Amino acid sequence: MDFDRGTMPGRFRTYLITCVIFYLLACTEGSYTKTCDQKCIFGKCINGTCVCDQGWVGDQCQHCQGRFNPNAVLRLRFNHFATECSWDHMYVFDGDSIYAPLVAVYSGLVVPEAKGNETIPEVATTSGYAMLHFFSDAAYNLTGFNIFYSINSCPNNCSGHGRCTTSNSISVSVYCECERYWKGEACDIPYCSEDCGSPDRGYCDLTGEKLCVCNDSWQGPDCSLKVPSADPYWFLPNVKPDGQSLGRASHKAVVHGKLMWVIGGFTFNYSSFQMVINYNVGSSTWDVVPINSGPLQRYGHSLALYKEEIYMFGGKLDAGPGNVTDELWVFNTNVRSWSLRTPSPVLHTQHFAVEGHSAHIVDNRYGEAIMVVLFGNSPIYSYLRHIQEYNIRTNSWSVAEANGAFVQGGYGHSSVFDSSSHSIYVHGGYKAFPANKYGLVDHLYRYQVHTRTW
Repeated sequence: MDFDRGTMPGRFRTYLITCVIFYLLACTEGSYTKTCDQKCIFGKCINGTCVCDQGWVGDQCQHCQGRFNPNAVLRLRFNHFATECSWDHMYVFDGDSIYAPLVAVYSGLVVPEAKGNETIPEVATTSGYAMLHFFSDAAYNLTGFNIFYSINSCPNNCSGHGRCTTSNSISVSVYCECERYWKGEACDIPYCSEDCGSPDRGYCDLTGEKLCVCNDSWQGPDCSLKVPSADPYWFLPNVKPDGQSLGRASHKAVVHGKLMWVIGGFTFNYSSFQMVINYNVGSSTWDVVPINSGPLQRYGHSLALYKEEIYMFGGKLDAGPGNVTDELWVFNTNVRSWSLRTPSPVLHTQHFAVEGHSAHIVDNRYGEAIMVVLFGNSPIYSYLRHIQEYNIRTNSWSVAEANGAFVQGGYGHSSVFDSSSHSIYVHGGYKAFPANKYGLVDHLYRYQVHTRTW
């Protein structure tokens, strides 16, 4: 089709101009676009830089990270966990390395598959990171583990008895606002179980201490026991303020007056660990006792109260050399200070460094106060069946020559002193059996202090 120079249609001129402009734009954009030196694995290359997809970071978008904000609460829920007990371990750190605070260790069958969701444990980290390290000797396989994680969620979704709320605090960014009759971190503890049997047995007081107020003929935390009643029962004190006592294990406690003194123990995080705390049974309050100097942190030790002083013997030093010690420290509850008792070199005889033992301060046949140390595990002599005695007046140690029944040494037992018979009753523990076997026992021993007889 021919067109004269002056007769070209307007539509064709518009089309031609549009093509020229598009070509110029394409050429111009291509001339300024830079390529990336490396492949963007989970992202796109824009002007020579990898722009990562959501959840990925790195110069090649190769690292799965970036969903977590600083100081966010990362909650891990162990939906299933089944590994070889004592040989396979899962360590959870609140941070991005093994030097971060250790918050949990799991081994064995933690969550039975037949149980419901209420048995599933949760672990929370607040740094915005969580490092999980799994160790296995690869000798025996079970079904392994299944872990679900969520960000800035509340524990156990507030158990269906509260609302998850954002906090202004940096340490904990979310918390549960519990409904009227519930309390606890996950709103899983009822203030008044079974409504206190209202109206026949009692009523729930929500204005004061928030607990059951029983009628005259009923007692117990839920007003379910008649008065009088010989049935023992447990109850959960309404502690104020909540959360002052750091979780610990293998610690020891003694009661003096209205104070329960808790000393030592094993914990995952010694940076914020307090060696000495006490609990006031009258006011239901915890108090952290500041100590400027004293013994290293330990667990598996023994405590015995004598007048205004608490005697702490032995134990395993976890923060430091990591050895089992034979140190004897004395804590004065009045001045709240420690002193180390070094035995008199003139009267000193051999005594053993042990852990997992028990001790009681009693009067011997001569009326002198002695500390009786029973059993324990020695790093040199293994399980001890000996009775060690420390004389408070002479500051000296001795090993009692006991007679009577043959007893088998061990550790981790319980013992109690009966003043009416001057006897110490010992129950249970972990002991050695023939053929290099070990296990828990239900043995019950009685040790008569004055006659040193089993």
